[in-house]
Amino acid sequence: MRTMKFRHKRRKGMPVLNTTSTADISFILLIFFLVTTSLDTDKGLPRQLPPMPKEESHEIMQVDKEKVIELDINAANIITVNGQPANEASLSEQLEKHIAAYPTEHVVSIHADRESSYDTYFQIQNTLVNTYQTLRDSYCRKQFGKPFAKCTQENQTAAIRAFPQRISEQVDAQHETKEGGEE
Repeated sequence: MRTMKFRHKRRKGMPVLNTTSTADISFILLIFFLVTTSLDTDKGLPRQLPPMPKEESHEIMQVDKEKVIELDINAANIITVNGQPANEASLSEQLEKHIAAYPTEHVVSIHADRESSYDTYFQIQNTLVNTYQTLRDSYCRKQFGKPFAKCTQENQTAAIRAFPQRISEQVDAQHETKEGGEE
């Protein structure tokens, strides 16, 4: 009799992945994305403040009322120009028309309620900056045949003198804090 050798069927197990380097790869990818991702940074307003006066002197300046354009932001974030409601497009148009009418004598008076949002305030500031850029660019194209950005420093200075920023910002006096920090 023959001896029979039985072959036992081996069960095939699940294949195993070597995951020892997975943590290293994940860490490297994390660092890569952190380094290459740009984070939004808050941007300020480019404003050059006048130099500090050497002495305390308050100069009273006479301004013709018709040369002042008043921008108000109320607590509900509604923008008004000289008392009339305005949106961003009409605000830009009215500012451009007023500043062009009185290039060196205009005054833009801004009053924002303390309860108004920063977004609305910065919308007005951005509109003002864009309006001055548009007027200065137009001036340079007429006077020098090139846009403001491509003009020499001397020509840019002439455009800035032709359309200086004359902005007055008012503080809402009725909401000032009293002594002791109470409102």
